[in-house]
Amino acid sequence: MKTFAKNDFYFQLTIFVIISITIIISLLIGNEKLIWLFYFGVGISQLISYLIRCTYSYKKSLIFKIYGCLILPVFLSLILLVISGSMDDICAIFMIIPLFSLYYSPVLAIIYVYDIYQIYQSQKQAQ
Repeated sequence: MKTFAKNDFYFQLTIFVIISITIIISLLIGNEKLIWLFYFGVGISQLISYLIRCTYSYKKSLIFKIYGCLILPVFLSLILLVISGSMDDICAIFMIIPLFSLYYSPVLAIIYVYDIYQIYQSQKQAQ
């Protein structure tokens, strides 16, 4: 877990910073389409990290649990949207969660990186 915590923290921080800088530059030049890169680039890397961290046995923080409760339904609803095809009623129901997540996902991304930092620091002090 110690090696994973260290690597995960630096990887998540690097992905977050690089994509954030890319988004800021693209917004400054008038290209709003790249904002989706933040949601999917940062989101997918954090989702994979979250799922890997779920397999480790250590005391999970409250931030970790809240993150999972708020972010997993987003990806599940997106998967169900792809599976359901063009059924309008089902799509309307499954689209509500991703729409709400447009507002809280950036905050969750920052909180997740902070949580990884805390885990990394606790693992470093345990050495």
